[in-house]
Order: sequence, then C-alpha cells, then structure tokens
Amino acid sequence: MPYAAVNGLSMYYEVHGAGSPLLLLHGGASPIPERWIPFFTDRFQVTAMEQMGHGRTADALDRPFHYHDMAEDTVELMRQLGIESAAVVGYSDGGNIGLDMAIHHPERVTRLVVTGANARPDGYTAENLQEIDDPIPDDEPAPDGYARLAPDGAEHWPVVLRRMQPMWAAEPDFSPEQLQSIATPTLLVIGDRDIVRPEHAVEMFHAIPDAQLCIVPNAGHGALPKETVLTFLLEAS
Repeated sequence: MPYAAVNGLSMYYEVHGAGSPLLLLHGGASPIPERWIPFFTDRFQVTAMEQMGHGRTADALDRPFHYHDMAEDTVELMRQLGIESAAVVGYSDGGNIGLDMAIHHPERVTRLVVTGANARPDGYTAENLQEIDDPIPDDEPAPDGYARLAPDGAEHWPVVLRRMQPMWAAEPDFSPEQLQSIATPTLLVIGDRDIVRPEHAVEMFHAIPDAQLCIVPNAGHGALPKETVLTFLLEAS
C-alpha cells in the first residue's frame, strides 16, 4: 500500500486507471470513496488520497484541522507524484479542499467538480449547524470503515470528530473576492435535500465566474450524477 511523507504525515493514497490525471477527494470523517473510482477509470488516471486523521492516514495531534492545510497537503502529494495539474472531484470537505486549491493553486486544477461543498459555515442547513455544535460522547461508535482502517484505532473516533468540529463551525470562509478569482471551469453539484442549502449553492454559482450548477432532485448529501460529471469533465477538456 503506497504512503507518502507529506508535511509530517504518512499519507495513504491509491492510483487507478489510465489517462488524464484526476484527483478524487473524500468527504469529512470518511475514507476514499471507492464506489466512485470506477466512474472515472475508463478515461482518467485517478489518484485518491486520505487526509490527516482519515482512513489509513494517522491523525497528528500537534496539527489542528484546517481546509487550507489539507489543500496544501494535497498539492504537496501532487508534487511528489509528478502531477503538474489535474481535474479535481471533491465530495463535501473534499469539495472545500478543491475550492481552496482552485483559489490558491489555480495552475494545479484544470477542472473542478464539487458536490455538497460550501463557501461559508452559514451555507449549511440549521439542522446541520446544530449537529456540528452537539457534544461528541466518549463512547461515540466508530463506523466500520474507520474502525477497520484507522491506524489510531476505533477509540480515536470521538477524538478526531472533536478535533474537526472547530473547522466545521468556522470554515471554509471564502470571501466573495476569492470565489470570483476562481478561473477554473467549475461544476457545483448539490442534492435538493443536502446539508448545504440550495440557496447557498446558487450564491456560489453566481460568484464563481465559469461555474455550472447541477441540483439533483430527491438527493441528499454527496450526490454525484455520473453522466453529468463525465460530460462536464470531457467537454471542458
């Protein structure tokens, strides 16, 4: 299993398929979304990594969680793997990382697809904001993926959730000027029952100059309509 030494982390990553480079960025508190890899491997070489405290990448207690830091980790992994630029597909927190990359490293991102991403915490629904504020009990059970993969062990699950709560409550906080600076062709995807408000996705759509918006009916967080996404990625090539 490949790991890379990235900014003090031993970062796990996988490479699948052949073709133009594509980065697949997972959501918060989730490992690599294996179910989505086959969407892209016919046309792309997919690199999927696991961020600090996710999947097989251990947590680093001396580092707080910030989207920008995870974006910088991703760019460093690209550098080590010799990936000069790539299409980026990000889910939830992974979408926020993708937006940060497009703002701070536009030369690295050729096309950007984000699903369930937000530009500010107030983009979340009131219910999700309340969940972010709820205390995490010591006996919070770890999901199977975390318990099976995490080098820190299942007992670290409540710890990593508590460490991520301040980030979820305060970040991202992209300014209108930062969103307007995104020159990368961008597809914003959101479910009509997402934890991100559709109105917020529309606001992002208007702010990002070359954006497209796809609202998926009868869908929750993490909608990824395969044909729509592939059409966007291939037409924009």
